[in-house]
Amino acid sequence: MRERSLMLGCASLSANFCPPSHFSTCMINRIFVLNEFTAPAYFMSLICILLLIVISIFFQNRKRIRKDKKRKSSRQQSVDDFANKTTSVGITVYDGCILGCMLLNVATKGSIASFETLGIAFAESHFDMYSSTAGSVVGSCGTVGVIALLSMGKLAKVLTDVQMIVGGMIVMVIGILSLMGLPDGGEISPSWRYWIAMFLIYSVGYPIGHTAVIGLFSKIVGRRPQGTLLGWFASAGSAARMVFPVMSGYVTHVASIDGVFIILCVVLGISMCFTFLARDTLENLIR
Repeated sequence: MRERSLMLGCASLSANFCPPSHFSTCMINRIFVLNEFTAPAYFMSLICILLLIVISIFFQNRKRIRKDKKRKSSRQQSVDDFANKTTSVGITVYDGCILGCMLLNVATKGSIASFETLGIAFAESHFDMYSSTAGSVVGSCGTVGVIALLSMGKLAKVLTDVQMIVGGMIVMVIGILSLMGLPDGGEISPSWRYWIAMFLIYSVGYPIGHTAVIGLFSKIVGRRPQGTLLGWFASAGSAARMVFPVMSGYVTHVASIDGVFIILCVVLGISMCFTFLARDTLENLIR
């Protein structure tokens, strides 16, 4: 009886807002509003639904096969002994490399998050581009980046993970530097500079560099349980996606967008230096 009363009450409240003959149409219009703000959400929801369908059809549950414990080879034992050495800062080599990979994740994801936040507004203010045009540029470059990811297997046969990380960051820095020094006094810059920068960052630098960071992290962890460490790794990237956009907006408001570019170049430059200096240690752990 109570449930029936609640249902009748809700129906009467809805009827007060909409005429009875147009009740269904009014409810649909209130719930499903299609405009330039809601269209991306509907599109991503459709993509997520399609991905869930694909996963449920093509990805089957795999039973975990536990292999019998075998004696470690002398090579693996030497790698473990090297990983368990204590460094000058009081942590093991293994822990230091894991922490380094997380910081590399922060540097790459934070840098791309800054461009995701300010890229469209920057294109409108400095290149006189429509937001739709700037979005198309970023989307096109991201599509090329997906193709680059599909070729990572062939690229890994030529370059090591460390080389791909350093190379990807160098390309990102070049793309960022190409946007510095643009006039702010209302003068419009040529759009080809925006195209080149987005291509270097979204198509080459970030896809290759960040994917190599993920691969390096997985190889360093090895056959150990990876659940907790992967959670920390993902959390570090998510934290960077929150902190860097806030920093970018604040620096742009207080100083200029060139200040953001300088900070990103410094962060990526320090990351490259530490990765290059620690290349021997990293490569010894993934042998």
